[in-house]
Amino acid sequence: GGVGKTTLARVAYTQMSPHFEGKSFIADIREVSNKCGLVSLQKQLLSQVFHDECFNFFNVHEGNTKINHSLSHKKVLVVLDNVYNIQHLKGLVGRRDWFRLGSRIIVTTRDKHLLRCCQVDDVYMPTTLNPKDVLQLFNLKAFHSDTVSKDDFIELSKHVVNYVGGLPLAL
Repeated sequence: GGVGKTTLARVAYTQMSPHFEGKSFIADIREVSNKCGLVSLQKQLLSQVFHDECFNFFNVHEGNTKINHSLSHKKVLVVLDNVYNIQHLKGLVGRRDWFRLGSRIIVTTRDKHLLRCCQVDDVYMPTTLNPKDVLQLFNLKAFHSDTVSKDDFIELSKHVVNYVGGLPLAL
């Protein structure tokens, strides 16, 4: 973790959402699922897409049916953040035919094997920056220049770069 999957998903969601009839960003599914359960997540998804509607179902199967019937006629953008269990994918986005053509589903997960069984079209694997690029980014943010001219800060800059381990968001 820590390479910025959620941040990238939020940026994509913000930029893409005006092009869809409905949208849902479900943050930290791992945590919410453990606290509130999958039915709660299903209701959250539907409530974000259909703002004025109340959804009354009490089990995952009923939720699947409701999601399928409700979203199959709407072009939607759905982001599922921090998915760690295949049941989350099955319960929230089920099959492709649950969604109208043109809909997009973005999933962030630490487990790439989870995506293999779900007919995923594209997988983006964010990577850490190499030390040279981290140093350049750090200098740009800290000194408003992509190089450090003062000898006093060169060693300090290198320590910071080593500490963040290539994670750009840590800067």
